[in-house]
Amino acid sequence: MTWDVLTAVTGAVSAIAIAVTVVYLAIQVRRNTLATHSQTYYLATEALAEVATILGSDPQIARIYRIGLTTPGELNEDEFTQFAFLGISQFRRYENLYFQYRAGLVDEDFWSGHRENILWYFHRPGMQAWWKDKRLAYSKSFREFVENSRSTDLESPADRRV
Repeated sequence: MTWDVLTAVTGAVSAIAIAVTVVYLAIQVRRNTLATHSQTYYLATEALAEVATILGSDPQIARIYRIGLTTPGELNEDEFTQFAFLGISQFRRYENLYFQYRAGLVDEDFWSGHRENILWYFHRPGMQAWWKDKRLAYSKSFREFVENSRSTDLESPADRRV
């Protein structure tokens, strides 16, 4: 075997090894991407479920939230403060979900239902009252997203309960 033949065989074996390595890495990247999307979906769902648990676990909190959404003027100062903290908790999670969607970690199907909820809650009278004081605590892009929306664009009826 001459050096030319040996060099050609070595080059071919190296090229095949590189191709196999690239294919393997592509498979691993795809699996990691799917795992990241799955984890993002889980964490977003868990975070939003936590808000629902807080609201649904105590009749007094549920009452404050219900009244706060529709007729915030009926709440006393302490109750409105509690309603505002519930709004902060809820909209921080919504802002995170919005960020994950824009980053491509949440797909359109998952996003569409949550987008509807975000905007429905945002357009409730109590959230509008609360938002005036807290809007600057949120990212500019999230503020623009919610503030540029119109309640008439929602599919959910304005009189839905929650």
